[in-house]
Amino acid sequence: MAQRLTRRGPLTREEIVSRALELAEAEGVEKLSLHKIATAVGVRTMSLYNHVDDKTDVLDAMADVILKGIVIPDVDGMSWQDGLRGLARAFRTAALRYPHSATLVLTRDLKASAAMPVIETALRVLNRAGLEGAAAVHVLRAFIAFLIGTLAREVGSAPTYAGAIPEVVADRERDLARSGLPAMAAVAGELAVCDHEAEMEFGLELILDGVRRRVTPAG
Repeated sequence: MAQRLTRRGPLTREEIVSRALELAEAEGVEKLSLHKIATAVGVRTMSLYNHVDDKTDVLDAMADVILKGIVIPDVDGMSWQDGLRGLARAFRTAALRYPHSATLVLTRDLKASAAMPVIETALRVLNRAGLEGAAAVHVLRAFIAFLIGTLAREVGSAPTYAGAIPEVVADRERDLARSGLPAMAAVAGELAVCDHEAEMEFGLELILDGVRRRVTPAG
């Protein structure tokens, strides 16, 4: 049992992970260290090893917390299209609860137990759409790749353009218009801003259109 430096009671793995998430959200995952976590929970660094293996173990546990926060919709009462929409939106909602830590999930091994209920649900939806076996797995991977890419842009290092300071947007648009690249200059206004939710919804509909073409016989 880890010896507290305070009187808050016995330390638990859950508290360590919870404080690690708080620190990551406040300072960024890249600045997270076992020493900072130990200070936050009130023990010496070595005492953490009674509950976690190492920093990688903590990061994995943080990702599990985010994944377990996905509220899986009742897809059995939906069309397969609405089922995939619901899963995508639930994934985004869970990720945005921890925007600075969500990158841990986006690079997570999808064999992790916390990810399995989501994958199982997605496969059941695709089966109901008429996709089985390898075809369902291919579409699942395309769907996951789309979500990861879209959310990585939203929670990662790329700036959030929607709602940005007007002067900043104007400067960005002006720079794009003066780039000397005609295709970019023609859409400088659109490139200068980005509504992440709208972009996800647009891309999601593209995915669904592609699935429809796979499962609908040619007329």
